[in-house]
Amino acid sequence: MKGSNTLSNTRRVAKESKGDAVEEAAGLLVAITRLTRQLRSRSRSANADVTPSQTSALARIEQLGPLRLGLLAEAEGTSAATMCRIIDGLEERSLITRVPDPEDGRASNLQLSNEGGALLAELRSRSTEALRNALGELSVGEHEIVAETISLLERLSEVLNRAER
Repeated sequence: MKGSNTLSNTRRVAKESKGDAVEEAAGLLVAITRLTRQLRSRSRSANADVTPSQTSALARIEQLGPLRLGLLAEAEGTSAATMCRIIDGLEERSLITRVPDPEDGRASNLQLSNEGGALLAELRSRSTEALRNALGELSVGEHEIVAETISLLERLSEVLNRAER
């Protein structure tokens, strides 16, 4: 009987842990979605016709340097066809340029234009200012938690990125 109770308790604890993990994941998703929405609303006034996907692509191009569309799509976790539509919109607004690929003359790489760099800087400035103001209302202990959370969120992003592949 004692072994049966231990097994039953183990199953109950595992079930509770799984329920806690689901609640934790749902809560994290809601919090991230709200923060993202609030930050986007502040940057929308800077340039209303740049989509979140376009902004993300611009930031990735800036981060990775000139790169091919297929590599950008992979880095962004989307298809080449979807990325092509995103890039077309950015190119129409002169936010990116195509430059010859030094390794393959038939191909081109995507590069951030001066206008694209300026737009990214403006969007970041607005979001950073909004976050800085909000952080100013937190206690020292809360600042420490935020600092620790940043590295955890980056790690979580890496884990999710690997899981998609």
